[in-house]
Amino acid sequence: MAVIQRLAGSVAVVTGAARGIGRSIAERFAAEGAQVACLDINPKRIAEGVAEMRAAGYNVHPYTVDVSRRDDVHAAMQKIEADLGGPVSILVNNAVAASYQPIEEIDEASMTKMFSIGLNGIIWGIQAAVPQMKRHGSGSIINLSSAAAIHGSANMSAYCALKAGVAGLTRAAAVELAPHRIRVNAIAPGMIATPASIGFFDKATLEARTKALPLGRFGEPEEMAGVAAFLASADSSYVTGVLLSADGGSTIAGT
Repeated sequence: MAVIQRLAGSVAVVTGAARGIGRSIAERFAAEGAQVACLDINPKRIAEGVAEMRAAGYNVHPYTVDVSRRDDVHAAMQKIEADLGGPVSILVNNAVAASYQPIEEIDEASMTKMFSIGLNGIIWGIQAAVPQMKRHGSGSIINLSSAAAIHGSANMSAYCALKAGVAGLTRAAAVELAPHRIRVNAIAPGMIATPASIGFFDKATLEARTKALPLGRFGEPEEMAGVAAFLASADSSYVTGVLLSADGGSTIAGT
């Protein structure tokens, strides 16, 4: 597929970029001309992922960062600007730690980890990127929410609450940052064919979930990358505060 370089000259940051949706977004942004800082908490995983992406010709750069640590995120964002020679103008907050438990069994450690990474980490990323986006004159922030923010699922109370929080944060930040020409949007993926999601279901449940989707299949990480590229580019210049469902129709079908 020929890709138009809509992001040429941009410096982009993608968290949780070593694999899955984050990696696909990093690859798509690089294909569209951006320099991409790829963040992950696991140094081995991000080094290997970036080495593979570079071998495929992508302009990507590895950074080991725990997004739950505010000072580490701010330091990393400053280093990225120095390393890549310009202010960050695109930020994708994708990093997450997911834990699925019955509501009566949710433990404090799981809650702390999930929200420290999946909600606090987004706030720290936005805080660190916004001063650079202001100097750049504009910016696009893309948060990864979920279809779980819209409809509930058994044993996923904490995750649904987390992703609904991401949606609410996105809307509030969009209003606050609009005067600075910084757009803030969120993507709500449905069932995406990553190893983590496929491995979560047994064969019968996987088949049933697939049949229930109006489009009749799971989405691919590359399809989420296409949505992110649209939101990062000038093609969506009048779009802000949106929770964009990319779920194969699961939300409208209630599946």
